[in-house]
Amino acid sequence: MSGKSSASEDSIALLAHRLQTLIDDGIKINPATANPAPLGLFGFALTTSLFTGASAGLVEGDTTQMAMGFGFFFGGLAQFVAGILEYQRRNTFGTVAFCTYGAFWMSLAIYTTLVAGGVYEEAPTKGSQLLLTLWGILTFIFWLCTFHTNLVTCWLFFSLALLFWFLAGGVGGENGDARSTLTKFAGGWGFMVTATSFYAGTAALMKDVYGKDILPVFPLKPVNNVSLGDFGTKRIIDLEEQSLEEQNRKGS
Repeated sequence: MSGKSSASEDSIALLAHRLQTLIDDGIKINPATANPAPLGLFGFALTTSLFTGASAGLVEGDTTQMAMGFGFFFGGLAQFVAGILEYQRRNTFGTVAFCTYGAFWMSLAIYTTLVAGGVYEEAPTKGSQLLLTLWGILTFIFWLCTFHTNLVTCWLFFSLALLFWFLAGGVGGENGDARSTLTKFAGGWGFMVTATSFYAGTAALMKDVYGKDILPVFPLKPVNNVSLGDFGTKRIIDLEEQSLEEQNRKGS
């Protein structure tokens, strides 16, 4: 009897600890807010696809103006809102990432509009190269913070950093030269990046809708007991809790 009583007390303690962990981490049994990650990932993916389509030469004419239109709202505002909602879920990484790229698209859209309207002069080649290089560096820093997420998210940020650097290297190219070739390659690479973002957003959305993993994202191991296996859901993993759970399984 004492053994059963002890196992029951351990189970109750484990349940109470789990609930407290979820509350402390800003996650309840039924989260107070929806997962904003799909919105941010789709906004980024679609707008970037329009932007890189012109670089890749897959469509006739220049789709940059269309991309800038989406950059104001879907790529910009929607991503920024997703970042604010990540803040409510106490997800610092999601907040900073979505707000950063949302602000990037809105800034790029307003700059392009002002240049087209003759308010600003177009930046020189080296200025554009500096801008894209710096964004590549910032994205690389984000990538360094993805080792507790999943392989899809990790690859998304690494490939995006490379995309910025490819675009920087292709600025100022003319038809037939090495820079123009690099720009076309960057356009094709950009479609791969956006496909990854579409996949990540779809995986997160389907998991929330159907309540289980439909598309695998291959979660990585927690780092310092913190896991962001799902982009919009941060969890603190208690190793002692896992050990106790395994013991209870063996005991049953």
